[in-house]
Amino acid sequence: MAKQVLISVVGVVLGVVVGMAVMMSLHLASTFVYPLPEGVDFMSQEPENMARLNEWFRTLPATAFLLATVCHGLGCMSGAIVAMLISGRRSLVAPVIVGIVFTLCGIMNLSSLPHPAWFPFVDVPAYLVFALVAGLLLKRKPFQEASEATTTA
Repeated sequence: MAKQVLISVVGVVLGVVVGMAVMMSLHLASTFVYPLPEGVDFMSQEPENMARLNEWFRTLPATAFLLATVCHGLGCMSGAIVAMLISGRRSLVAPVIVGIVFTLCGIMNLSSLPHPAWFPFVDVPAYLVFALVAGLLLKRKPFQEASEATTTA
């Protein structure tokens, strides 16, 4: 029992790390569609950079924010997949925890960068939806159900 809990914790941690890396890679790729202004860097926390980044956010169309939601959702989904595969694919706990971590980070993101008023209503639920979809697609059926399905077919 303790071994399975430890494996699930490792799965969740690795899932969050992988998911964040995928999400940031997708955000970086999205700058080909919506290029950053000259001299602006996603990673720099310098006040001048943040002011220019915030100003750029205010000029983006709705499709840029929908693309951001897709990046967030796919990052979360990839993290949930990693957590699910490592934890043994028997329970939805690991992918849901990954979804909750991403949701909390998404809420923090909403408070630090300007977004349209509608964006939180689309973006915040997407994390858990994508995590649950990943978990449900990968969840193993209990052995008895799987054996019954093969004998009746």
